[in-house]
Amino acid sequence: MSMKSKFVATLSAVALLGAAAAFPAAADEAKAPANGHKYPSIEKTSADAPRQYKMTPEFQAQVKKLPPEFIQQFRKMTAKHTRYSEDATARQVMMELLSDVQCVTAGLMVENGEMAADCAVRASRHRWPKGHLLAYVKLEQINADSLAALPKINGAVEGGLERVAEMALNKNFPGAGAEMGKVLEGCSNCHNLFRFGKGDSPHIID
Repeated sequence: MSMKSKFVATLSAVALLGAAAAFPAAADEAKAPANGHKYPSIEKTSADAPRQYKMTPEFQAQVKKLPPEFIQQFRKMTAKHTRYSEDATARQVMMELLSDVQCVTAGLMVENGEMAADCAVRASRHRWPKGHLLAYVKLEQINADSLAALPKINGAVEGGLERVAEMALNKNFPGAGAEMGKVLEGCSNCHNLFRFGKGDSPHIID
């Protein structure tokens, strides 16, 4: 696999990070960025609440098997994701993430800390696709065992992007670059576990 193909494949995994259950987290649980900056264009660019889609009986049965404490854990972990699309699929959200990560890299290369930080925060708070991210996971992977690795991966990727933003604003570009390497490693780890289809979710009926 070429370096370009590997990079695209690595970034496509990011969209799954933080998926917990087919329920949105409460907006008031979202944590403000540590750097204190406001990102209005990130917070208000799509629907305020997710549309409730009708899901297949098989999907609903799998979600109901998830332990309540497991769902609560992931709700807290994904609380900062408060933007919802009624049109974008998981694949399209992955392309948004690819664009944002490329933006982070470009900002770091020219030592534009504000640009890198904005793009890193936007990537860390990516929108949910229609039906929620979990709707794009294979049915047999919707269980506590398969999803158990996500908290650690989420800390490396979304948490790492927040650390990149902080270091970029503080003009610590070598540190931010090193952290981006860890972010991409987390993306790759997630991609090795979860892969999305090319289009709409097979679990969404309407």
